[in-house]
Amino acid sequence: MVKKLISTMLCIMFFVTFGCKKDDNNGNGNGGGQTITGENIFNHTCTILSQIPAEWIDSVKANLKVHYAHTSHGEQLTIGLERIESSNSTYSVAIDFSNLPDEPGALCIFDGQENETYITPDLYWESQDGMNQTRAVLSHNPEINVSMWCWCTQLDYYSQAETQAYLDSIAKLASEFPNVTFVFFTGNAQAIDADGYNRHLRNQQIRQFCIDHHFACFDFGDLDAWYYDGSSWEQATYDYNGNTVPCEHDNFHGDEGGHTTFESCEQKGRAVWWMLARIAGWQGP
Repeated sequence: MVKKLISTMLCIMFFVTFGCKKDDNNGNGNGGGQTITGENIFNHTCTILSQIPAEWIDSVKANLKVHYAHTSHGEQLTIGLERIESSNSTYSVAIDFSNLPDEPGALCIFDGQENETYITPDLYWESQDGMNQTRAVLSHNPEINVSMWCWCTQLDYYSQAETQAYLDSIAKLASEFPNVTFVFFTGNAQAIDADGYNRHLRNQQIRQFCIDHHFACFDFGDLDAWYYDGSSWEQATYDYNGNTVPCEHDNFHGDEGGHTTFESCEQKGRAVWWMLARIAGWQGP
């Protein structure tokens, strides 16, 4: 069921006080380093592109090079970024599989690993070989200063210990590459019932780890659950044994791209730009 929780005015106030507030980044303007001070969860409150000053969009394109590994759900981000660019060339992106593009005036993204494009956990962080593949991309492309990996549906069934292994592995990579900002992800909010509740707990575990250790977190699950109807935000939830669990909003049910609607992809693409501007050093609105 969908609950209309906040009005436009409350949403604007929340913008200032949660994951996108003014003093929550100590970025130096060049993307160096992997930690962010203060609140650092990038969610539905971080989706208004017009609030990002043009100079910080330019800074992202000039100073950040991104490594992004994912399976099919992760395509939502790249689809969203490309659709935003098609509407406004200010938000230009260049995305290559297994290669870092070099396109002036564009956000350049290395998509996948060197020899793989469909990146399951064992190919990025869950195995020694996967971690070595991530290390290879970063070592062979020293320009890259942001690296991130997106879940499929693993958090629907991963245990607390398995999720902690993810957190520990990414933190280890971050310690090895101090000039790279590693972005943690929550899992998508499509599952309901027991699987959705498990995902909800694991997402909370990931958010808390990032808050405690000052890592950037792209809150994919939150972005799935919230929909802006033109005047206010709505969050989709369901009840599981007396617990309110966020789930994918009805308006995002579809399979236009990456197992969702284009509208959902674009919402996530806007959050990517917001997050990268913060990593680049923007202090927020």
